Amino acid sequence: MIDLLSSLNPSQRLAVQTTDGPLLVIAGAGTGKTQTLVHRLAFLVSIHGIPAEKLLAITFTTKAAHEMRDRVFGLCRTGIDLSGLFVGTIHSLCYQILQNEGRAHNAAPDFELLSPADQALILKNLVPEFFPGSAPGSIKKYALLLSREKNELAAGLQSSPASRSPFLQAYQTILEREARLDFDDLIINTLAILKKYPPITAQLRSRFSHISVDEYQDVNIAQYLLIRELAGPSPNLCAVGDADQAIYAFRGAQVKNFLQFQDNFPGARIVRLEQNYRSTSTIITAAQQVIEKNSERIDKKLIPVKAEGTKIEICEMLDDRQEARFVAREIGRLLGGTSFETLAHLRPDENLPVKSFKDIALLYRLRAQSRLLRKALEQEGIPVQVAASLALYEEPDVEAIINMLEVIDKPENDFALCELLLNARGLGHKTVQSLKNLALEHDRSIFNMLSTSSFLRKEISTDKRSNLDAFFNIFRELKDKSLRMPLDELIREIHQKLLAQQSLPDSAAGQGAANDENLLDLLTAVMPFCHVPAAEGIPLFFEKLALLREGETVSPQQEAVTLLTVHGAKGLEFPVVFITGLEEGLFPYYVNAREDETDDPEEERRLFYVGMTRTQDKLYLTYARSRFLFGERRALPRSSFLADIPEETLSRYTDPLIKKHQQEQQKKKTKQMSLFQD
Repeated sequence: MIDLLSSLNPSQRLAVQTTDGPLLVIAGAGTGKTQTLVHRLAFLVSIHGIPAEKLLAITFTTKAAHEMRDRVFGLCRTGIDLSGLFVGTIHSLCYQILQNEGRAHNAAPDFELLSPADQALILKNLVPEFFPGSAPGSIKKYALLLSREKNELAAGLQSSPASRSPFLQAYQTILEREARLDFDDLIINTLAILKKYPPITAQLRSRFSHISVDEYQDVNIAQYLLIRELAGPSPNLCAVGDADQAIYAFRGAQVKNFLQFQDNFPGARIVRLEQNYRSTSTIITAAQQVIEKNSERIDKKLIPVKAEGTKIEICEMLDDRQEARFVAREIGRLLGGTSFETLAHLRPDENLPVKSFKDIALLYRLRAQSRLLRKALEQEGIPVQVAASLALYEEPDVEAIINMLEVIDKPENDFALCELLLNARGLGHKTVQSLKNLALEHDRSIFNMLSTSSFLRKEISTDKRSNLDAFFNIFRELKDKSLRMPLDELIREIHQKLLAQQSLPDSAAGQGAANDENLLDLLTAVMPFCHVPAAEGIPLFFEKLALLREGETVSPQQEAVTLLTVHGAKGLEFPVVFITGLEEGLFPYYVNAREDETDDPEEERRLFYVGMTRTQDKLYLTYARSRFLFGERRALPRSSFLADIPEETLSRYTDPLIKKHQQEQQKKKTKQMSLFQD
């Protein structure tokens, strides 16, 4: 067996060997928290002899869960049974509890998970009724509104279920009618069962004698209460996290759960992991200065193990197009040049350990920023992979494909079917509303109703029936192909059929390049589910999608430069990182720029800190004097965060076009004054 302690520093060893009672591990960025958690699990099994099935490790993403589980298996000696070890997200844990213990005690009925795409369709129908005049793109805002209200009810912060808003009542009525649970319901229903059925609670507490929770700073109130219920009155609970990396308040996470751990679990021990193994001393010094401006945090210092390294480069660009071109040229330079233009822009720099495209990441605050960056990189011949965040599935063209997959998987899904029919040739709102009314009147699904030819002859006019027949012929063809072809091939077929039928939403029309990018991103996302026929891969993909949250990706690692949001970069690291779009109002992001975000200056600062500390060796911070954003070109000042970075850690670069532009503007002004004087 591997010596479990020899590779750890003193603080990590202390965290591993503290196995009883509540323990808070304050793990700064790059301090080896995953290594510590993995060794602690292996230590409990191998040294303490605790059966693996007694251990519960809660992670923030399924990707982290798979990595952690594999590493525990690698540390434990042959012959130790780890088959019962549970390592997974809190939502996958609740899914298992509801499926197993809940049904075994008749405490949880049969249910199906509600995917984000299906939730969006439900809200598209509900929001106009309850919030007339709301912006078309505000579905996410109302999903978050529902989530907060549901979690407050579960936590007892609202008086009773009877106090639910009419909006929430209507939403829950639909879910109950369809026997669906959304992401929040997994937690809330499990919490309700634990409170209502003491035998289930006692059984789970007996089953899990030691609980570990990663990214504890990101749990919301309902998740915190669930963890408390599972831990019991004498908890062997190890919570690991960092208040400086709490970046999910917009979906209900409460950093106070982390800050108040000792109050919530009296007698808790505190272990600080402060040695940073990831980033150079320069990057750590700068990041520390930035985050110390926040007040809602636990004071700690990061101690860099690596040498000083190169300076952080702040790059001022004329506009967002020049920013994208600069980034592409600089990546080419780092890798030895990919084109004549790149070689012409070489600048002296230290040798960096950049061996391949996958060593480089481009981060941005909003996914919309990725398009210019991607285009510039591809023009330089640089391979790109864009992490498939949840925002991808909100794009109209992708949403249409997902709706077709939903109907192929479950034809009785009226929400997805109606959305497709709304955009089918020759149909429209009036016809679809009539179909909804008829289905409700006859207590049948729309698909079942339309599948009855005698019913069609009686209720549907000839021209509409012809258009419906054309749509359903396409559907039957795709349904048949799903039995034979893999999911990626089926998605390409769907895309072509929808284009041919002009059934992509109007908002997706005329955006060929963007649609092609979205299709490629979707195809990348479904790759892990293409080893079986699509009919089997679709439900696997939807199960994954239903448990997917912002910050998680289903994209495999490719030999390419990675483009992703700063939220999506959480938990990752790269030798070279570019953080783009550092303008006031964009990063930090101002809530009045868009309606679906939370205005929290401290969280924006934590998000910037997370972005900075993804970097191992070289960090670029870029901003532009003007940017096309939200349908208009805007001139925004540079981000206030940049002023907090110590000057001694910086090197500055100014786009030569800025000076040229200033000279042209001065000439124009002088000429205008001359004309005025004449």
